[in-house]
Parts: sequence; C-alpha cells; structure tokens
Amino acid sequence: MAFRERGDDDLSQDEVFRRYRTLIDHLPLVVYLDELDSISSNIFTSRQIEPILGFSVEEWATDSELFSRLLHPEDRERVLAAHVHTHETHEPLSLEYRLIARDGRVVWLRDEGVVVFDEHQSPVYLQGYLLDITREREAEQQLRQLALYDPLTGLANRAFFHERLRHAIKLRHDEGHATGLLYLDLDDFKGINDRWGHDLGDEVLHEIGRRIERSMRPGDTAARLGGDEFAIVLTEPVTPDDAVGVAERLLAEIGKPLDSGSGPLYATASIGIAFGSDDETLLREADIAMYRAKGHPEVGYAFFDSQLDRVALERSQRIVELREGIARGEFRLDYQAVVDLEHNRIQGYEALVRWEHPTAGELPPGEFIPLAEETGLIVGLGEWVLTEACTEAVRLCQLHGRPIHMSVNVSARQLHHSDFLRHVTRALDSSALMPSLLTLELTESTLLSSNERVARTLERIKALGVVLALDDFGTGYASLSYLRQFPIDVVKIDRSFTANADSKDGDLVLLKGIIDLGHALELNLVAEGIETPEQHTIVRKLGCQQAQGFYFGRPTHPAQRDLDCIPRV
Repeated sequence: MAFRERGDDDLSQDEVFRRYRTLIDHLPLVVYLDELDSISSNIFTSRQIEPILGFSVEEWATDSELFSRLLHPEDRERVLAAHVHTHETHEPLSLEYRLIARDGRVVWLRDEGVVVFDEHQSPVYLQGYLLDITREREAEQQLRQLALYDPLTGLANRAFFHERLRHAIKLRHDEGHATGLLYLDLDDFKGINDRWGHDLGDEVLHEIGRRIERSMRPGDTAARLGGDEFAIVLTEPVTPDDAVGVAERLLAEIGKPLDSGSGPLYATASIGIAFGSDDETLLREADIAMYRAKGHPEVGYAFFDSQLDRVALERSQRIVELREGIARGEFRLDYQAVVDLEHNRIQGYEALVRWEHPTAGELPPGEFIPLAEETGLIVGLGEWVLTEACTEAVRLCQLHGRPIHMSVNVSARQLHHSDFLRHVTRALDSSALMPSLLTLELTESTLLSSNERVARTLERIKALGVVLALDDFGTGYASLSYLRQFPIDVVKIDRSFTANADSKDGDLVLLKGIIDLGHALELNLVAEGIETPEQHTIVRKLGCQQAQGFYFGRPTHPAQRDLDCIPRV
C-alpha cells in the first residue's frame, strides 16, 4: 500500500493512525515505544503483550518500573546495562532475555530496537519490537539436553564429561593444582537386572543419579559414563581428605534402601580416586583404583597407588598399545601345518596371529588375545585375520596347483557380533577363496556362550560351504552335546590326550575311544600337539585322519619346501 504526499483525496491523519494501529495489532510480535530515560518509561506497547506476559497495555503505560521488575534475576543487570548503553550512544539495541509472566512462566524474548531522531537530529524515543522465542529456546534446550546429558539419570553424558574434565584440568593446571576424579561403579548391578528386570534396573540408575547429585559439592560435575559406571570431576582445588569426604557421602547415599515394589532393595558401590593433570591418564588410574576398591568392600573406596596398581596399570597401558597396534598394522600371521596322515603331506594350515610390538618385541597370542576379547578389539583384529588368511590360502593354491585348506580361530566375541557373517563372506569374496577351503575353529567355551542367533549364524555359514571345527575337544564339560547341537565337521583332539600317548602312562584307551567316537559320528579328526615320531605313529595307526604339531615344523610363513618336507616314519 502506497500513500501520496498531499491532496484532497488523502486519508485523514486519524484514519492513517487507525490503519497503522490495526496493522500493528495483527503483527505476530510486540511493537513498543520507550522514553530515553533511566528506566525506559513506556510510551506505547501493542496489545500482543497481554497474551504473552499477562499484563495489559494500560499496566505497561502506568507502571514505569514493571519492565525492570519482570526481568529474570539472572538477566536484569545485563539488560538494563544494554538499555543504558543504547540511550547514551544511540546505537541499536539487540539482545535476548527472559521476563517472568504474571502466571510465573519464564518467557524468552528477542528485543530489537533503534533510536528515533526528530528533524533536528535530536533523539526522541526508542522504537522496537519484542518477539516471543520461548519455543525456540526450549527446543534448543532439549537438543542440548540430548547432546550433553544422559537421558536416564540427567547427569552429564560421556562426551560432556570429557569436555568438563579437560576444562577442569586446564584451570587447575594453570593454578598449579592437580584435578581430582572419582570413578564409581555399582557392585553386582547385573544381579539387580537379572533378578528384578531391566525396567527396575533403569529406575535404580535414575535414583542413583539423583543421589550422586545430592552428594556433590557446588561446582563439581557428575556424569554417567555408561551402564552402571559414573564419574565425578572435583573442579575446585581439593585435598585427599576432601575427596574422601565426597566418596563417603556418595557411599552413604547410595547405600540407603531403594523401593523395589516388593520390599527394600540395597545397592552398594566401589569408588576409585585419582589426582592428575592428564584426562586419559586420570580416568585410567581412577578406574584401576576402583577395581582395587572392590576387593575392600568394608571401605568402599581406594586411591590410585602406582605400586599397588602396577599390574593393573600395565594391563591398561597394554590395552592402549593394542588398540594403537591394530590401527598401525603391527600384526602378522604365522601358519602351522596340518598334515594328511594317510598321504603324509600338508593339506592345509592354521593361521596364528602374532603381535610385533615396537618395544617389547614379538608377543605370543596368550599375551594379547584375552585383552582383545575383553575389550572387543578382537572383532576388528579377527576380521583382518580372516581376510589375510583367506588371501594367503588362495596364493598357496595357485603356487602349488592343488587345494590348500586354511583354518582360522574364532572367539566368542566375534561369533556374537552382528557383523560376523558379513566378515566371513567379505573375506571369501575379496580373496576369491572357495568356501570349502576355509575352516572356522570354535572352542567349547565359545559354543557354551552361544544362543539362538549364534546358532542361526553358524547354520548360514555352514550353508556357504565353510567347514566348522570344534577345537580343544575333550577339555570342556559338554563336548558330545555340541557335536549334536551344532553343524560340526571337524574335531581337533586336544594335546592333553596326545602328549603322553607314547609313554608307559599314556591312556591309549581314552585316545582310541575319542577317535572311535569321531569315526562313528563321521567326523574328520585332527590330533593336536604331535611332537615325536612315536606320537605320530600312534595317532596314524588309531585312524586319525590329520595331525599338527612341532613334529611337522613350527609355525612360520609357508613356503614351497613346507609341502614337501614332511617327516616320514
């Protein structure tokens, strides 16, 4: 709409003002005019102010202190200072703040204003608008809550915890102080879940989070790191006695009975305490101290002690090195020959992983496989072993012009991983190895932890044509049930049954019984641990189809001569 400057047909000033007021009253914001005085006395406020804050335009016009009185206490000083600055400098006003509505609601507003000048360039009044941004701010707060806080307990999440820890360390380090950290773990929380169910377990964690908050000092940061593990950053300078005071309050609060719906439920916790100036080291040391505290439930907490916790610290350091070693490719495969006893020739190999540690030298599997399984690093390492071993098998098949089988050990952690089947198929596809030339070796302990999903995975792997072997047969308690329950093709007889086969005390009857059982079940049998000519002769005569052990050579990288240099008896 355009207005002409002058003319008989021009609208009257009152009509223009009426239409202007109508337009203002329909805008989705509050328009205002304020005096340029110390309290920004109101000249005009549009009627949208009433549904937003509950105060009428008449109240705004007659109560000169209403605006400053409604300012949120945390914003008052900042907002009034901004108004004073605009009045003195005539610069635009632009800020966001909170006002308290008549019903007690907190309303977020965006305030944009400019100083209006008369024809003599003298400042007359402040003109601006207020926009209700409460919903946007609440949405931002919800997103922040999701990004920084644990939804179950309301405590800081792991990401925010690390941010706060690094910030506290920087502050304390600049002041010449060490930062204190408490690492808290509930005792036997799995038992609560198993007995009462996960819903009640979540309620327990929620209540524990509230109790941790009640026990903290002002300024400290509590976080849920995951599961039933919590951490508290002591942000102010603290002494060991201060840390003990926090730990004892935590233990006392957590130890109070909880309502399970059918009687009181009691929880206990163990707390590790550490001081330092490096976030990763501090967290690791507090974690180590917490595990030592579990051995002293009568106290409930323990400080990190470099002497007492040396073994645990070395273990923790080895885990870090293991993770870095996998990333840097510090591993290689050696191969132990599997010999066809009937034809006295190597028919395949078992892949054995070795760690070429940059400072400790070559490490055998026993020194790192348990750590890899415990931490889950075995999943990535195991996939690499699968791919590398399949690729080597194809190379050997091409080199020697006949099928060469490859065996790969599989841990329970790998077997339970949702991507394990994909790891197997990817290794076969990338290497172009025939599935029937790949054998996956599973121990009884691995099968012991299996479930229906694992059983389906094994069936699908079997359907690919991959061979499944039961390793270390006879060392567990339910070997025969596994032979019926799972699609096993190969049984590897544990070395404990072959080690003394050539001595006077050797139990040939038991070894013969195992081999006869394998024949009855139409299984392929591999005798492990063959180290002497006599053991070789015995297992061959008893009808074992294959064997492996130092008698046929130590694990190494296969070469042409390996296939031709088999001891003959």
